[in-house]
Amino acid sequence: MATTTKSTTQAKAHEKVDSAAEAAHKGVDNAAEMKEHSQERIEEVAHQISEQAHKIAETAKTQSEKVSSAVGEYAKEHPVKTIGIAFLAGALAASFLCKRK
Repeated sequence: MATTTKSTTQAKAHEKVDSAAEAAHKGVDNAAEMKEHSQERIEEVAHQISEQAHKIAETAKTQSEKVSSAVGEYAKEHPVKTIGIAFLAGALAASFLCKRK
């Protein structure tokens, strides 16, 4: 009788250990799957951000070229005004720099 009780207790203990091990394996598998999914999502978002950054840089370059062209055209059409504006800007900058000291 004692032997039967002992083997029944051992069998129940083995079942619980096996059940706990199975649950742990499932948890590890789920964690690995979530990690893989997260990594894929991070790479996808990084790619989208990179594409947006390139588009913004291209737009900025285009706008810069337009402004540069417009300033160049204005300087050609109004050379005296351009010199006057440059002189005033320089005078203001010098005035601000001298007041700081």
